[in-house]
Amino acid sequence: MKKTLAVLMCILMAACCAFAAAETASKDDYTVVSVNGAFNIRGVTPEGYTLTDIQNYDSFIWASFYADDAAKPHFDLVISYTEDYAGVEQLNDLSEDEMMELVDDDPTMSDEVQIMETGFGTKVLILRSNNLQDDYVCFVTIYKGYEVALNLFPGMDSTEPLTDEQISRAMQFLTDLDFVPVD
Repeated sequence: MKKTLAVLMCILMAACCAFAAAETASKDDYTVVSVNGAFNIRGVTPEGYTLTDIQNYDSFIWASFYADDAAKPHFDLVISYTEDYAGVEQLNDLSEDEMMELVDDDPTMSDEVQIMETGFGTKVLILRSNNLQDDYVCFVTIYKGYEVALNLFPGMDSTEPLTDEQISRAMQFLTDLDFVPVD
């Protein structure tokens, strides 16, 4: 569950970067990921990125975003329903201790967990891999019982770890990511 949460976080982060890059985008520029008829996640794909695939599996939804430049970071958005959080509307509804329970027993993640709040007021956990061979940052939140993670990875043609600037851009993308209830 923690790995799924990490993947979802990274995806959210990437989505936030895309939204920040297109603050003045028209409705036609929005990327929308529908989550089992419960809600939509809407944002603007960052300039230079393409939503390459959305896959619906029995237990989760996976959306991949790749840059036109293979040296730039790529990200995945992973959304999965979890019974443990069936009654949780948002991550904001949990105490800080309960939030830390989401990530406390995953040895692949750093001991440092940051909490940020998006432009829409949604709290997001930010975790970084502590494995230098598998560098990534994961942004995780909960919405209507679903773990939503945005995972940010170094570019396919990059041998360098993620930079603070790349992580900040992903955080900006998350800031503009919107959860839209389905009427």
